[in-house]
Amino acid sequence: MEGARSKVVLVPCGSYDEEKVFRAMKQGIDMLGGIEKFVGKEEKILVKPNFLTAAEADKAVTTHPSVIKGMLRILQGAGYTGVQFGDSPGHGSSRAAVRKLGIPEEIYGASAADMSEERLVSFEEGRTAKEFYFTKEIAEADAVINLCKMKTHALERITGAVKNVYGFVCGHRKAAGHVKYPNAGIFARMLADIHRCVKPRLHVMDGITAMEGNGPGSGTPVDMGVMLFSADPVAIDTVFCHLVGLNPELVPTNTQGTAMGIGTCRKQEIEILTPQGEISFAQLEEKYGNLQFDVDRKGTKKTFLSRYSDFMMRISKRPVIDKDRCVRCGICVNHCPVPGKAVDFKKGKNAPPVYDYSKCIRCYCCQEMCPQHAITAGKRRGKSIV
Repeated sequence: MEGARSKVVLVPCGSYDEEKVFRAMKQGIDMLGGIEKFVGKEEKILVKPNFLTAAEADKAVTTHPSVIKGMLRILQGAGYTGVQFGDSPGHGSSRAAVRKLGIPEEIYGASAADMSEERLVSFEEGRTAKEFYFTKEIAEADAVINLCKMKTHALERITGAVKNVYGFVCGHRKAAGHVKYPNAGIFARMLADIHRCVKPRLHVMDGITAMEGNGPGSGTPVDMGVMLFSADPVAIDTVFCHLVGLNPELVPTNTQGTAMGIGTCRKQEIEILTPQGEISFAQLEEKYGNLQFDVDRKGTKKTFLSRYSDFMMRISKRPVIDKDRCVRCGICVNHCPVPGKAVDFKKGKNAPPVYDYSKCIRCYCCQEMCPQHAITAGKRRGKSIV
């Protein structure tokens, strides 16, 4: 109806005890109208967590297994069948991530999806992207439930509900996507087109333990003690921003997502609900916020000079390898999407890879995929350094 606000439900949850997480998730989804409001019993449902790569649950790299199990248990309890769960990581496989997290491949009547085969999906209504190489399971699903993780991100500042849909794209295609959509704004518009194409029904954010700092794969776990629920991916990400003292308008997935109609980042258009009732954004920040959360908050003004300053900051910010942590595995080189490679073993494999910053597009694929947490986004000091 006209004037209706996007609802975001916040349910406090202080641990990953499976029973506590299940109860918190059931309460949050029921406050939005219940699981039946979002998916039909006859539909083929894919539950899509964040599996950036295979990692231990306590690293806060992935959606926690208790959250995944909680959603599958809710679906089974409501009589749903034919449910699958999985993601398409940029490195490794969905099943490897499932095994690393200790989740059985058959659980609560659901099965782990393979997520390795691709299907070309045309989307003529796309404003930035007209086609996608989705995984087979995404292309064949009737409904998708998005289980995202509360994390920082080098390119988009945060990764939450909007960004998590990049896992719909088959893993080996992801690096090429950063070349095709080479900056944060254009990449965010492509993500918005994915939302417009697939239309995920429900978004659940695992913020019990979030990741701050050098996210999305090499940051620091930090307790936030909340779970968020919404049908609006931009609104849920906006609430995340307010929880950590970040201006939502600095996040391209928020601003572009709002402009392209997949949700809203405007405070007056968002209703925040808790088990105790509706709260304001000020109350949200006071009661549940963490203003010490390590996230990029630079560039709060939108004048011409500040935009120029932000631009100069972005072109000077580049991935840097810590040579003491680097084990010369070559994953950063393999995942560099730039033709001719912006990072390569120019000094041989007995030395860390070297960047050519004149080629680097600042997609941070290398930083995301580094298993040793040896790559950070730093300040430029020269044209080509380790």
